[in-house]
Amino acid sequence: MNILEKSRKPRIGFLFIGCRRFKPLGEDTKSGTYVQRISRETAMISAELADDLEVVNSGDVFDETDLYRALDCFSRQRVDCILVVFHSWAEDSIWIRFLRESDPAIPLIYFCPAKNSISFEDCEDEDDLIEFLANGGMVGSLVGSGSIPKMGRTAKFLVGTIRQKKDDIIQYTKLCKIRNLLHKSRFAILPAYNEIMWNTYIDPYRVFAFGPEVTFISYDEFAALSEKLPGHEVTAWKNELASSYPVDNAISDEKFEASVRYSMGLWKIMESFDLDAMTLNDVDMRLFEKIGLRPGFYPNAINDSLSILCPEADLGIALAMYSLKLLTGKQLNTIEPFYIDDSRNLFCAGHAGPNDYNYPESNKYVKLSFDARFAKTKYRYAGAPFAWLRIPPGRMTMVHMSQINNEIKMLVSLVDSLEGPHRINGYTHSEFRPVGSAIPDFFEKILAIGTTQHFVVVQGDYMKEMRDFAVLCGFTFYAV
Repeated sequence: MNILEKSRKPRIGFLFIGCRRFKPLGEDTKSGTYVQRISRETAMISAELADDLEVVNSGDVFDETDLYRALDCFSRQRVDCILVVFHSWAEDSIWIRFLRESDPAIPLIYFCPAKNSISFEDCEDEDDLIEFLANGGMVGSLVGSGSIPKMGRTAKFLVGTIRQKKDDIIQYTKLCKIRNLLHKSRFAILPAYNEIMWNTYIDPYRVFAFGPEVTFISYDEFAALSEKLPGHEVTAWKNELASSYPVDNAISDEKFEASVRYSMGLWKIMESFDLDAMTLNDVDMRLFEKIGLRPGFYPNAINDSLSILCPEADLGIALAMYSLKLLTGKQLNTIEPFYIDDSRNLFCAGHAGPNDYNYPESNKYVKLSFDARFAKTKYRYAGAPFAWLRIPPGRMTMVHMSQINNEIKMLVSLVDSLEGPHRINGYTHSEFRPVGSAIPDFFEKILAIGTTQHFVVVQGDYMKEMRDFAVLCGFTFYAV
């Protein structure tokens, strides 16, 4: 997908409803007409959101003509969600008509703005009376709320001042944008599932039903494209890597160059097929038979395109990683928990194969080492080097996605990645401690839910955002 589409501002449509019975009121009052007063509220909310969102507003809505103008505008501009505000009490026939005729696939944010302060003490004169009417949005919001379930619709409900709820509106609109981007995205499996882990896999039809199209790419295509790469480009990246990170003396120059070449090929195949996510079946012996190694480096061009690469043909972890990449723009790492060290109150987790290390926080945690798991095999480039990352320390969100029957489940936890030395040769890894839970309890809950082995970790706390995203997409959500 075009990077401009991925990086555009999220688009929010304004459905701000006023009362047509009040439109003539307020002429010659010091604070202006009813229409002018509610227009100021619209402008104030728009100004708060405009730096982060593309606001699509055809004007406040009082009648059917205004409503259909707004609906046409939302359709033409392809809004990601619609912000609904009742300025005051209003006849609810316009609102019910909207619920009946608008696209139910466009999510709604149902926002009841609290007022920073009320400027009148009584309603003895006309100016105060009009101000009272123009500030009566709670009445309209309450009346309108009942029609949402009656019409089979859902919404994200927010109450507070725009300053208090601004970040919630922006973040939810961003999640709606990500959901829309999923519909346009293209995923690939290179080249097929692996029979050693059937439970890991998601039905591609189930994925395409709510999001990306899935394609399959052969090792032959990957190898042919990699082998056409100009030698000077391969050498340039190899030299850049060698000058950026400590290099194990055991690495041979031939194997180093081969690992760099086929790692570059991963991006080139993604670029060639216009892929947003690719999952490499990197434990398939046919890969080693074809090219003689497992690619060991993660091209930063994948990050520049807001795309992702993940291991073992797992579409579930690809969905989790891609969604998090679009949400955070941060470094993402695939892990699978290896063991619990009870004496140190931690669990160790990581994953072999190419794993991202390109962000500044990882610089001092990367070494170039050999792939110990395959170092003693017969393959041509056995033990070819890779970027050996100790995942940086800090509070992290850990996300899992998989399929059980027709259900896509999302499991989200908070963990702390701990400072420490490189311990597991051949694997990007770290040692972790769950937040607010004993480790045995933590894994008992995960086992009872039923998952696969794969998780993705990202720096920061995104529990709330992932919960909202799961609801938006119809996933079953578990917080552990």
